[in-house]
Amino acid sequence: MKSLVFAFGFLLVASGLSLAVAPVALAQSGQVMALPAPDKAGGILLYEAFNKRRSHREFVATELSLDQLSQILWSAFGVNREAGKLRTIPTSHNRQRLTVYAVLSSGVWRYDGERHQLELQLSGDHTDLFGEAPLTLVYIVPTADGPVGGIHVGLAAQDVGLTCASLELGNVLKTTGADSLNPILPLPSGLRVLAVHSIGLPAGKL
Repeated sequence: MKSLVFAFGFLLVASGLSLAVAPVALAQSGQVMALPAPDKAGGILLYEAFNKRRSHREFVATELSLDQLSQILWSAFGVNREAGKLRTIPTSHNRQRLTVYAVLSSGVWRYDGERHQLELQLSGDHTDLFGEAPLTLVYIVPTADGPVGGIHVGLAAQDVGLTCASLELGNVLKTTGADSLNPILPLPSGLRVLAVHSIGLPAGKL
């Protein structure tokens, strides 16, 4: 089983400069994992991120840092305007009906964007259900939302893909294996997994 401790620093690319960040241990309190505040001003230029964005299907086992995890989850469905708790992506009628799970070596966690924290849903390392990536995001929408749910997932996934380009991480969005958690973590009636998004250091980058 992979370590339950994140002990890897990460490289933040901001304004063309590389900033080394010290390794951060996993901050965990009961069933809640606090996340550091996301960077809302750094990163590479937008068009450079467009140019660098691509899919990767092979990853190394290196865990992500808490800073990387925070940045990825915030970009997917975090709050970018405190007034009204508005999100990084638009949603139909601002209903915000998207749920994001993070599958890590420490368990399966639900992202709470309002509090910017993770809540444990299932303990144990289940990352191998989705391949070699140390992180897989699971995008969950109401079945009743139909195509609108797909739009919400697409918007979140694009934000994540561009964030990965900025953080020099690999990522791949897929529907294959999207139901892998169903036997061990069934969803409430009326919800469905639409896609999963595997993320990590691409093979050859270590």
